[in-house]
Amino acid sequence: FTGCVETTTDALRLILAARQGIVPRITRRLNDSERRSMIRSGAIFVFSVEESGIKRWTEGLAWSPSRIVGNFLVYREVTERGSRGNPDRHVNTPGTSSFQANPSHSSQRRREGGSAQTITVKVDGTDHHLIAYYREDDVRSGRLQRPTTRPDIMALTIPPEMVRGTNFRHPPHVE
Repeated sequence: FTGCVETTTDALRLILAARQGIVPRITRRLNDSERRSMIRSGAIFVFSVEESGIKRWTEGLAWSPSRIVGNFLVYREVTERGSRGNPDRHVNTPGTSSFQANPSHSSQRRREGGSAQTITVKVDGTDHHLIAYYREDDVRSGRLQRPTTRPDIMALTIPPEMVRGTNFRHPPHVE
């Protein structure tokens, strides 16, 4: 799925959609080529630990410590600044070039690093993870749509046991 996740209900719908095959799910670790092409603003990945064997998601980017925002853990991309007085030149590390600011933008502008949010939901006794990559300006501008824009995803009914199975800090209201 490409878009943004703003609420716990958005995340639950995407996890349910992945479980039902409406949106693709990750069934194995991404290789280096897939990481370079797929990790970008708007990329959302869903996987279960049991099916994929992935216990910890890694993609080669450097992240700040997590902070809790609602039911999500949010991370900011850590970018190294270039030397020789140019604070806007990012030093790429392996696998980061596809998530860097657009190099065609003026080097005089401050480049925004990316962010990622994660949530883990227990479904049928197994952990399902959702990781969403985004840039604040893509969310604000409306370039990234929520799952609510997809009728096939909105038609899904979130089972109450999907909410009860996870110890949410802020339990979502699901009808």
